[in-house]
Amino acid sequence: MHVHALSCLRTFGPLAAALLLTCPSPAIDLRVNVGSTRNPVAVGNATDRAVRAFAKQTAEMSSGYVSALRQAGILRTPLTIPVRVVITPDNGQHKSFSRDGGDIVPVFDTSGTRVFPANYQAYLERVFNAAKPVMTTVFGPPASGGTVHVRNYDADIQDRYAVGGGYYIPNGVDGPEIRFPVYSNSVAAGVNYVHTLLLAYMGNKQYPWDAYNEGLVRAATMIVCRTPGALPDSPTTDQIESALTGLYDVGEFYDWFNTPGLGGPQFIAPNLLNTQLPVGGSTGGIFLLRYEMAGTAWAKVAVRYPGFIANLNRKYYADPSAYQTTAKLEALAQLAMNNVSGVPYTKIEGLLFSDWALRQSILDTRLTPGLKLIPTPIPVSAQAGSSDFGVFDIVLNAFQTKSNGDEILLSGSCFPIYWRPDFTRFFASVQDDEIKVAGAYGSVVPNFTGDTFNGQPYRVVVDLPMQGKNARVILPAGAVSTGSDPTFSTFYGTLAGFPAPGTQPYSINLSWVGGSQNAIPVSQSAFGAVITDPSYLAAGPVSVSLVQNGAEVYHREVVKSEGGLGLSIVPDESDTTFKLLRSPKLDMVSLPLEPYRPNPADLLGLSDGDTLFGRWNSNLGRYDLYPAEGEFRGGIGYWVRPPTQASRTIAGRSIPGLPFALSLNPGWNQIGVPLNATFSPSDLLVTFTSEAVTTFDDAVASGDLGTTVFEFIPDPLNPDQGSMAPTTTLTPGKAYYLRVNRPDGGVVIFSPAGGTRGMAMGVQGGHYTLDWEYKVNLTGTQTQTTSVKIGEAVGAHHGYDRGLDSDLPPRMPGVAMEVRNARPMFRDIRQHGVREVFSLDMHGLVPGRRYVMEFRPLTGNKQLLVTYQGRQTTVFGSQNYSFTAAHSDQTILVDTGKW
Repeated sequence: MHVHALSCLRTFGPLAAALLLTCPSPAIDLRVNVGSTRNPVAVGNATDRAVRAFAKQTAEMSSGYVSALRQAGILRTPLTIPVRVVITPDNGQHKSFSRDGGDIVPVFDTSGTRVFPANYQAYLERVFNAAKPVMTTVFGPPASGGTVHVRNYDADIQDRYAVGGGYYIPNGVDGPEIRFPVYSNSVAAGVNYVHTLLLAYMGNKQYPWDAYNEGLVRAATMIVCRTPGALPDSPTTDQIESALTGLYDVGEFYDWFNTPGLGGPQFIAPNLLNTQLPVGGSTGGIFLLRYEMAGTAWAKVAVRYPGFIANLNRKYYADPSAYQTTAKLEALAQLAMNNVSGVPYTKIEGLLFSDWALRQSILDTRLTPGLKLIPTPIPVSAQAGSSDFGVFDIVLNAFQTKSNGDEILLSGSCFPIYWRPDFTRFFASVQDDEIKVAGAYGSVVPNFTGDTFNGQPYRVVVDLPMQGKNARVILPAGAVSTGSDPTFSTFYGTLAGFPAPGTQPYSINLSWVGGSQNAIPVSQSAFGAVITDPSYLAAGPVSVSLVQNGAEVYHREVVKSEGGLGLSIVPDESDTTFKLLRSPKLDMVSLPLEPYRPNPADLLGLSDGDTLFGRWNSNLGRYDLYPAEGEFRGGIGYWVRPPTQASRTIAGRSIPGLPFALSLNPGWNQIGVPLNATFSPSDLLVTFTSEAVTTFDDAVASGDLGTTVFEFIPDPLNPDQGSMAPTTTLTPGKAYYLRVNRPDGGVVIFSPAGGTRGMAMGVQGGHYTLDWEYKVNLTGTQTQTTSVKIGEAVGAHHGYDRGLDSDLPPRMPGVAMEVRNARPMFRDIRQHGVREVFSLDMHGLVPGRRYVMEFRPLTGNKQLLVTYQGRQTTVFGSQNYSFTAAHSDQTILVDTGKW
């Protein structure tokens, strides 16, 4: 059984009044305000209390996670998190120690309360002596040498769920200091001592973001500890891996966890340092996942190019101020790869460093506020002889990132959608129909049965919609571990975006340093194999080739971690671009791809101050504006108002041929076409909660969706105005308003040509029989036209009829018209044979300007009496009615009478 969960921080409890614990940038620092004292004992006690509190809360939050890892046999050592502590006096000017280069010299206290047991101190000395040459080779020489005090810090929790992991103070009272606990597990002690020593190697010359600081240290810790002889007393590989797994390395799951929303300037949100953890089993955030992903990402480069981190650090230490942007650091990383390999334009996993980093979500250091959905699926080992076939633990983390970096842990329901390879929906057991998220955390453990394809592996696409956004994972059912063959595969994954194989099936050829395995079969876009070659199971580069009829149709270079490898294989054309024309006017836009970097200011090429960007929040009944809405995601519509015109090329991913699901909130939603194709609304499919998939037109007829999709037409004269208009064509790059009338929201599915499109049944209108209907257009001189529809039908009512009437999306500045009937409506069809008076409210008129109201019959005909400011005119058939606006807001009455 393989189980994965995450942990984060909660309140630190009552600390001494003089102690202030905050989370600055970088967030791996715990800043401890010690007031005006420089007394070593007082400062030591303050930092001791801070780290003990940190460890205690981490332990409480991690207890379920640690228990699961221990039950699975993955983690057999304490959960530990080494940390850096910076001492800050009241004046904020902490002492900094500047020293010449050279080696660090660990010095242990010989008296007092901070003395280690003699045998334990001897062990730590052996660790340093054994690891020092490897640390220097992997991480490079220390940024500054000299004495580093190593003192006994016993932050053990009574139940041993977790310990503080030790901490490094670059500005202690008498110089840099490592405070370290006493472990009963010597391997855990060795691993974490290496971690704190590497923090001391970095000293005060930290990188500007956690992804670089903690990521590089963790990657180096993994590489050092896995180097034979780097830890004393000859620990076994299994002992070392048990200390690294679950804390340092996500291993085989990196592909599955590489999700937009992971990154950011800091890994621990400031508010989560002092916010009570919610009840209900919440892990309180994803900080541990971020640490693991960052370490694993940098380990890919460092494993592929030994000496990379050392080369990078040496150049950075020489002038840190020159590398305080991601572009500068990425250029430095490319130079370090070139230097180590001796080849210009050296690539990692087939890409130049900046292109590769763009695709690693954890290396996105930009703060992007907004709703984040982070899925972490893990395959679960099957029980021999059971019906287990495709068992996965699917965890969903849901939180809202604020513009100051805080993270609000969300609660609510997610109704997973499980898709077969042909993209028909199927259902697992009842308990897997809903993920109840509490405090940002929820999970299901479905077992995808072997009956689907007669015991053959198959691909399952899982969509996880929640609160207007969607997360997706693609899983290989039956390819990892089954009841008939519980041996856990060490190479497995899925295909997506490739043409159906027909009579010539796909297979995979895999090669690594020292070995290869060819003709691994692919069944229903899923594959799995047990590879036991030790050279494969070691961390290193592997080559993956997808083969059909003896010819290679796809190739990918991957740097894997220790152990197995899970992959999501998609064709090269999935990496795509979209050219967005940024016009200096109010407009509603979307992206037909999932951008690698979702910050809207960066994607639009604007400064933060010039970025006017927002999205309608139907839950709150208002617009969320940048930076509060800080993500530009594929398939979601947004308002923009750029100051200048430009053409922007946006890079991202769109898997060809794979349908795309959009999560919809109850009420009005801004949506876009998530694929590079034009659609009609009738091409779309719809599903609600755990119900079967239906057509768009059926959902409209039943009243579950609004009857009209709206687009925004910019005013040709005023760049800050425009009108809403109905549309039957959905075009990539534009955005549209779609209404959901179901209280739980819904999901709309865009399916490419050749998929499940064109299933509309033409049933709009339901049980109503339309008698007559007029379209009423309002046009001003050189201004945009706006319109409404009025009419009568058998079976209709005076009020709002779902599936027949249509209300209006939130109004924007500009000329607008609506039918007032308890709610602003675009289409108002009322009871047949009853006299009705329609109030047509007009907004945004220019007083003194002449306007034309056009009456155009769509169905049948009807004589109407039009009243404007006391003047009456009879309308029958196609006819125009002209008037001069007296005010910006006016009303025209249309009386059906008894004509």
